[in-house]
Amino acid sequence: MNKILIGFLLTLPGILLIVIAVSFGWFLFPLIIHDKIVENVRLIAGSETWGKWKEAPIPIYLNFYIHHVTNPDEVEHGLKPKFLEKGPYAYRQKRVKVDIKQEDGLNTVKYREVKTYFFDKKISGNNSEDDLVNVPNIPFVGVVHAVQKMLPIDFVVGLVGNVVLQHETLMRRNVSVGELLFTGFDVTKYTRSLLARRLPKEFKGGRFGLYKGKNGTESPEWEVYTGYDSSEKFGRVKTWDSKSDLLFWRRFSECDKIKGTDGSVFQPFLTKQSQIEAFSPDVCRSITLIFENETEYKGVPGYRFTTPAWVFADPRNRPENQCFCLEDDIEKCPYAGVLPLESCMNAPVYSSSPYFLGADVRYLVESGLDSPNREKHRTFIDIEPTTGLILRAHKRLQISLEVKQHRKVKAFQNMQSDRMLFPLIWADENAALDDALVEDLKGKLLTPLQIVGIAKWALLILGIILFLVGLCVFAVKYILATDLSGISEKLKDMRASSITSLK
Repeated sequence: MNKILIGFLLTLPGILLIVIAVSFGWFLFPLIIHDKIVENVRLIAGSETWGKWKEAPIPIYLNFYIHHVTNPDEVEHGLKPKFLEKGPYAYRQKRVKVDIKQEDGLNTVKYREVKTYFFDKKISGNNSEDDLVNVPNIPFVGVVHAVQKMLPIDFVVGLVGNVVLQHETLMRRNVSVGELLFTGFDVTKYTRSLLARRLPKEFKGGRFGLYKGKNGTESPEWEVYTGYDSSEKFGRVKTWDSKSDLLFWRRFSECDKIKGTDGSVFQPFLTKQSQIEAFSPDVCRSITLIFENETEYKGVPGYRFTTPAWVFADPRNRPENQCFCLEDDIEKCPYAGVLPLESCMNAPVYSSSPYFLGADVRYLVESGLDSPNREKHRTFIDIEPTTGLILRAHKRLQISLEVKQHRKVKAFQNMQSDRMLFPLIWADENAALDDALVEDLKGKLLTPLQIVGIAKWALLILGIILFLVGLCVFAVKYILATDLSGISEKLKDMRASSITSLK
């Protein structure tokens, strides 16, 4: 009997190891990790996340590519432009949160962000801010467009285009890249004219540049959820510039709502079914991204999220996108892949993917640009799904200028069509974890998960082996301990009976 008991007891360690492996490896440890991540993924002063959020620790670059026009004279005589891409002109971007105020208990935080740009000679290679480019005369086109829209009278438009702004041309030649982007080129002809009071803030100081006034200045105020009460709200924008609606698109529509985060953080515990959203002031709207495929960055597995085609689908085919068009006649709305920004930029500019990737083919044909390269021109974000940490990201955006023909303005009389989208520049805002941050992520998350993953299977297998060994010992001991004498007597009787019957 003691031998049977010993065999039975041998199964107990196996059962215990199986219980430990299942309960700890599949239930308890994941729960501990979940709670630890929820605790850390909060915008609370003093937390680890707070410091990294306050001042971005990863290198961020904004690389510009200019659509340089090689035949400006021919363009002004009605021929199609010929483009030469110049770039990259790379700028290291430093982001710092300022005027931080913790409000609504600990549920929200308000702040402004200062972005400072530093030209990076190494990444820019042989390209310099002193390089000269030919581009459309953006201030001239914008002012004529504004006058046409405000006072659609041919005489008035002609007076402004031919007299007030005489000698201005459709193309602007030999503009330095630095002036085009940040320092601005001279527009005192505009600021000293009778148009001065009507000019937008971009003309301030008598200089005009695409990014003038955005280097080292504070952004409008953001208010975001800290994730204190719910990790699902982590980083989500509550208000921007004191507004919960943008007032750029059709009032009270879904298009006009601010959705998602500011694009620098995302909620943890993402799945392949998750849709992430980010509000981007650069395009004056929120963008949705969906899971595309699994990926890996420096040994860290991640999920790649990209913008689906329906986000910028033709409003004629997708009613949900009609609120992004402010035209009364839907036939005047842009086609797929192009978004009008005049309502928030005060200029006839449009955003799209570089080289009109994914847009209606007519834009590419009309512009004369080369065909896009999907890998080089698309937007994507690689995210570690458990923490929501961005591993690598590329936000790529092209800005084009709408140029319309005006019968009474000499500079626009020779245009080849009534209107066209004239590509200006495209930019690649990109960021990636450096080696130190990757190792930090591995040490705090991936390595413990791997250790637990190995340990739980090892314990489970060992437990099963011990259980089976104990079970075998139990069975053998049971058999050996069983009284076989009765069976032997029965076998003898059966044998005797068989012999008797044969006789």
